[in-house]
Amino acid sequence: MFNGENELIAILASEAFTKLGRSDSFKLVEVYAIISLLVKACIPFTLSYSPGTRRLAAAMDITININPSTVLKYTINLEAGGSVFGIGR
Repeated sequence: MFNGENELIAILASEAFTKLGRSDSFKLVEVYAIISLLVKACIPFTLSYSPGTRRLAAAMDITININPSTVLKYTINLEAGGSVFGIGR
């Protein structure tokens, strides 16, 4: 379980995470930046990848575990269009 509340707030306020919340698609280098921030801060997360299909865009689904009752979940579209993980972030 993660206990660094101030560090978490700083990470969530970072440019990478603020862009994540307002962007329709993301570049892979931006995903690497988010992963790097989480690993450096020792924040547990899971990352799922779907290469996409003819109908659905390639996407990643990232789940950040803050504590047993708080989870942040984002869908990162790597190209335009809907993803297999759903519409919401």
